[in-house]
Amino acid sequence: MKCYCLELKNDVGEIEYIWTLQARLKETMSKIKRHIRKDELNDIFSLYSKQSWLCEKEDSLLELLLLCETSDNKKLIIKLLNDFNYLDKRVLSTYLSLIADYIITDSGFSQDTCQVAAITFDDEADSSQKILDYIKMPLFLKGWDNFKPVNRYGATMKNYIDGRNQIIFIDEFIGSGQTILGRIKQLNNDIREDFDLKFCFIAGMDYGIKKIEELGYEVFCPLRLPKGITESFAEEDVEFSLNNMKGLEEKLAANINGFDLRDYSLGYNGAEALYTLEGNLGNTPNSVFPIFWWPRSFDNLERQTLLTRFERGLK
Repeated sequence: MKCYCLELKNDVGEIEYIWTLQARLKETMSKIKRHIRKDELNDIFSLYSKQSWLCEKEDSLLELLLLCETSDNKKLIIKLLNDFNYLDKRVLSTYLSLIADYIITDSGFSQDTCQVAAITFDDEADSSQKILDYIKMPLFLKGWDNFKPVNRYGATMKNYIDGRNQIIFIDEFIGSGQTILGRIKQLNNDIREDFDLKFCFIAGMDYGIKKIEELGYEVFCPLRLPKGITESFAEEDVEFSLNNMKGLEEKLAANINGFDLRDYSLGYNGAEALYTLEGNLGNTPNSVFPIFWWPRSFDNLERQTLLTRFERGLK
């Protein structure tokens, strides 16, 4: 079902938009009531007040709930959705401003000797390049008009030779931290001389960030997240909930064009992330529980997922 809410809001005004949204929600609730037990409805309805983005994903939500055969399945999904971090444009803009303030005021770096670099290693466009593009204007508006944005990791060495020995790697999201640890190792092998290195992320898993900080590097990340189950549920409920999620993952396609679901179980490297950027602002990280974005079911049918991840070949 296509959502016309935004178009209606623009075309016929606020009142009609609200009426239309209410009508659509009523239709969705009618569908849910036909398939969900009455004692579970209140928990589902309460999601809309905290996670308003779900109002425009009603068919995807219904499909996900129908995947849950037991009450425990539904409770787990509802709890995770309730805890989900879905960043809209306003929040993203605020976080970009905070990162710009950190770089200019707190990093100790000078715009004349600093390079702000994406961690992109190959020729595939990624989220770090997008965030680098987003941060340019906040930095400029706050007075930095001579810093060096670097679109590829490989260019950091040249800029270092040119006197840019203060390096800030920037990205949207950090999961387990393995990619960043690899960049640190590579940079130390490439330069082998004195340089200052710091990191900025929009959001990230706290345990992954700590791996970097334990090596002595400074990280600025306005949204630090705990693991969605392991670090967020009562200790006595963790093992049961993890097994519950793995049971739900068995309803997904085990392999898609060489992408093995086992590599993404509970999120890549077991990250258990509950995070994405709104719509076209970003690409859902593979660190997020695959139940929310894995594109095919166990019978290889295409799913209508709550979240979308683009990865070439994963379809």
